[in-house]
Amino acid sequence: MLKTLPLFKITIANDEEGIDKMSLVSAPAVESDFLKFSKQEQIRLSVDDEQHIVLGVALRCDYPIYRISPSGQEYYVMFDADTIRKIYEKFMKNPNKVNLEHSVDTEGVYLIQSFIKNSEAGINPVGFEDIENGSWFTAYKVDNTDVWNKIKSGELNGFSIEGLFTLIDTDIDIEQEFNSDHCDKDEMESLIDELLS
Repeated sequence: MLKTLPLFKITIANDEEGIDKMSLVSAPAVESDFLKFSKQEQIRLSVDDEQHIVLGVALRCDYPIYRISPSGQEYYVMFDADTIRKIYEKFMKNPNKVNLEHSVDTEGVYLIQSFIKNSEAGINPVGFEDIENGSWFTAYKVDNTDVWNKIKSGELNGFSIEGLFTLIDTDIDIEQEFNSDHCDKDEMESLIDELLS
């Protein structure tokens, strides 16, 4: 089904806005699962025992994300590099609020790494070459056994932010063919190329 949906830019308009928590979710809106580092899989970090570390995209730069409001309105949102940096800097003041699926607060999951991708400066994580410069990555150490088991089993696959933001209408409409609930990853990659060209 062909739909035309508005695109909104997300920004921080005042001191009260920003991220409240990071959530571990089954289906990340940024459409990029995190890498799961364990004793068998981890090569890039020194390993004494199983690491229980996950690394992934927290915010994807200039990437339209499909949303639907509680009232049923469909639209896209997008974060630009400047907004991502502001969110990142504010979040780093209190980085260890984590929940599961935006509902259950959890303990034993804490931030150990946070950075903005910048290929020109050599900040380009292996396994995420297709993710845009300006995107924000986080790595968390997971000491909570129940949470780690959900990650290993594939029940939790990525990060999702939770907070208060301002939406600015870009006056851009995205015409997209939807297969089911939203477009697939290949269609979205093509759409991004068109928007940024």
